[in-house]
Amino acid sequence: MSRKTTKKTYETSLFFGKDVFSNDIKSLLKMVNEKVIRTKRTVKIFTPNPEQLVLAQENKKFSKYLDQADILIPDGIGMVVFSKLLGKLKKKPSIKERISGVDVVQKLLKTASEESWKVLLIGGKDYDKKLHNIYIHGLSKEAKLSLLWSPGYEKVSSPTKEEKEELESLIKKEKPKLVFVAFGAPWQEKWVIEHEEALNKNGVELAMVVGGSFDMLFGKLKRAPMWMRAFGLEWLFRLIQEPSRLKRQLKLVKFIRLS
Repeated sequence: MSRKTTKKTYETSLFFGKDVFSNDIKSLLKMVNEKVIRTKRTVKIFTPNPEQLVLAQENKKFSKYLDQADILIPDGIGMVVFSKLLGKLKKKPSIKERISGVDVVQKLLKTASEESWKVLLIGGKDYDKKLHNIYIHGLSKEAKLSLLWSPGYEKVSSPTKEEKEELESLIKKEKPKLVFVAFGAPWQEKWVIEHEEALNKNGVELAMVVGGSFDMLFGKLKRAPMWMRAFGLEWLFRLIQEPSRLKRQLKLVKFIRLS
């Protein structure tokens, strides 16, 4: 863990050497808006969870990607629990609450619909037939959302020259206001960092990595009921739907040891 002892701003807490956003989702959205206005550059939001923090300890390149984000949101209940525990033991600021990536995406899409912003989703599978069947809390059925989708690359670890050019041309042509990247860690973070200049040049105001958020928004995966979310058990609900995630969940043991 880092020897840093101070947090970057009043709204972040230092955890695993990373400045993680520590306020509520309303404050997050306000902060995003202020950063867009103040910097006039693409705001980069990454969503680390315990598994990814373990990966960052093992993969220095991924760790550097996380460091280059404008905002890191705590998308994992384990981060909040252990941050509060360490906060009490070492009398340091802790992460106040978990902020789910899918909740942030929903709110951003709601704003995009209301403001008629163009949105580009990169990555994921078979989304082309679901673009008009997306559930956004608080959005009426009559509302229109300009959501475009590109599968991105067949193999995110080794994209072809043609795939890269096609995606770059799409961004240049459409000039979306928001870009969501669903390649999975560390590839989605890598893509955002490596394409930051192109995103800035084409007027993208926010780029956010989203993992499997759109699988839930498109109904490919069911989201945990509210009571499970309240008790921090959303990870368990998803594990039941995707047993193949068990190996990834076992990294929590290493996360606890590193904490």
